Amino acid sequence: MKRKIGLSLILSGALFAGSIEVEKVFIEDIAETSANLTEVSKEEIKFTRQQDLGEILFETLPEINLVRASAIGNDIILRGFKRDDINVLIDGAKVYGGCPNRMDPPAMHVSSAQIEKVTVKEGPFDVENFGSMGGMIDVKTKDPQKGQSAEISFIYGSYDYNKLSISGNAGNDKIKILLGYSHESSDQYKDGDGKTLVEQQWEQLPQTDKNRYQEQYKDAKAYTRNSVWTKVLLNISDNQELKISAYGDKATDVLYPAFQMDAQLDKTAMLNAEYAIRNLSKYSKKLSLKAYYSHVKHDMGTEFREYGVPATDANGMYRTHRVRSTIKGLKLENSFDLSDIAWKIGADGSLRNWDGICLNEPSETPKQVRIPNVDTKNRAVFVKAIKNIDNITIKFGARYDKTDIDANNFNDPTISAIAGIQNYYDGKHSRNFNDLSANLVLKYKVNDESSFFIGIGQGIRVPDAQELYFVGYMSGNWTRKGNPDLKETKNREIDIGYETLIGETSLKVTAFYSDLKDYIYAYKTNAGNLSPTVYYLTWENIDAHIYGTDLSIVSMINDELSLEAGASYQRGRKDSQPIDTQTDEDLAQIPPLKGRVALNYDNGDYFARVEVLAASKYSNYDADNGEQEIDGWTVLNLKGSKDLAKNITLNVGVDNVFDETYAVNNTYAGRALIGGTTPILINEPGRFIYANLDFRF
Repeated sequence: MKRKIGLSLILSGALFAGSIEVEKVFIEDIAETSANLTEVSKEEIKFTRQQDLGEILFETLPEINLVRASAIGNDIILRGFKRDDINVLIDGAKVYGGCPNRMDPPAMHVSSAQIEKVTVKEGPFDVENFGSMGGMIDVKTKDPQKGQSAEISFIYGSYDYNKLSISGNAGNDKIKILLGYSHESSDQYKDGDGKTLVEQQWEQLPQTDKNRYQEQYKDAKAYTRNSVWTKVLLNISDNQELKISAYGDKATDVLYPAFQMDAQLDKTAMLNAEYAIRNLSKYSKKLSLKAYYSHVKHDMGTEFREYGVPATDANGMYRTHRVRSTIKGLKLENSFDLSDIAWKIGADGSLRNWDGICLNEPSETPKQVRIPNVDTKNRAVFVKAIKNIDNITIKFGARYDKTDIDANNFNDPTISAIAGIQNYYDGKHSRNFNDLSANLVLKYKVNDESSFFIGIGQGIRVPDAQELYFVGYMSGNWTRKGNPDLKETKNREIDIGYETLIGETSLKVTAFYSDLKDYIYAYKTNAGNLSPTVYYLTWENIDAHIYGTDLSIVSMINDELSLEAGASYQRGRKDSQPIDTQTDEDLAQIPPLKGRVALNYDNGDYFARVEVLAASKYSNYDADNGEQEIDGWTVLNLKGSKDLAKNITLNVGVDNVFDETYAVNNTYAGRALIGGTTPILINEPGRFIYANLDFRF
């Protein structure tokens, strides 16, 4: 059976690579392009080691970069946009991690065994969801199917990485049910120099630093994780459908050597539901009501570090931060045709609560409020329209958001005495924002093979609870704080592009320029501290801009050979500084030029890929805020697949064949990394060999 390969349908907006179908959409509505997608078979879904979604996307798309934190739970940068600048959704629903340092970013809160495809939308062109300022990534999980089936997948790889996934499906015309479970764990990986995560940290921290791991944890496992999920689809009638899904995930003792703490517990519970009616009337082709809920429990502590020595020692107390993040939301949408225009109108709302405290252990006595029980309430209405006029497609979208943010614990008498946080924030316990996002896209079809497109848009994102109200206290001094005066960020962007098919070769090139007004920027300062050598992290609005270009090429050499190539470049510059004493004009966390080339062989019996990933030197970086020059790198990956029997498939791979030592992220102080003038830098895994055996029944 022929396997689908990466970028093979780029002109239709579908991109397949590795174990997950990645639909790359440039300024396109997901619903409008879904008819052009090709579904990925279960055999293809198991084509990578499936350890971390961030890694999979990093290896697949040049415009996505990885923020390495651990063996799992790595964050995503999309064309230079990061954190809350982009939206990461699970089945169209928002989910937020608990950790202020992004130990558990949204992309972590789904098991790769669930995933059917990932949709990437670049730029401020998503008006259906709150906060898609710089882009949107939507992870779609598998739906139950008619009939009975089961699948067992086992992956084993270097550093004792192992993953077992089991799923079962049963359904008829009325009801379909999917159940799944996965268990995975791994030792610490080693970089190309043979150093584990703990050893990389030891190498960069002095012997006297209490953030160092204790000797007894030198060989601790990197993480253990269990996930369970279910989805039920009810066909109520010929035109009515109800879909309900639930997901639970628990990761324990996840090592984060670059941070001051490790994750003792990451526990996620998610519930999504969607009721849809089709062809209700002339003015309703599809009416849907969506509801979602997620709760993330994140406990992180210092017990593995030198802080966690026995209580008989003078430093016997260690710290635990307990953070909880909950969001619930509701969305109503209606699609219809009127005056030869396809319309979608909708209203949605969400309420997020974020609360965190720091405890002294083992007594569990409160030490300090970190995030003071903050509610973020959003209400919005939106409209989208698309019209075709001969060879021109016109798309328009607009969204109005009303957002209220309230810090509830400032008025709680049981905590008011803790470090005097009421006075610290000068009574600024709530904020209100009213914002308009809009975009216009024109696409001109030159002929059946070529088209141009141009889009302009404005996207908004409001400050979060950490940026507004984060509280820190250490050694009698304030060390970190939020900024309650922050404004929302406005991204005003223009995107242009050209795509064409020349014989058996497809080409797509895009360019963008993003003007960022009141960009929320993290920086380090010692202003107001009693000790001039003690810095803390805070946030300020600055003006800035990001620009860049992406290139994708696919060539079918013959019936068995194909070539894929892609590259992405972006540059970010500050137009103003967060503080007078800083002068570096480079924006932080703007990755350098990155490229990917892959040669694929597929004769229907065997599939093989030779893949090269490379990036140039990190030469444009924010030295004022902890970043440093990092060498460029090139790695070679090999992958292969064969059906051993009708229902058994073996996939094998070797990542980083030549065991190179390299890093893909930088040491931005905005990540709250430990370390002095040079924070800790974590390298990527060295040579990683893995095999995946997949059984289908």
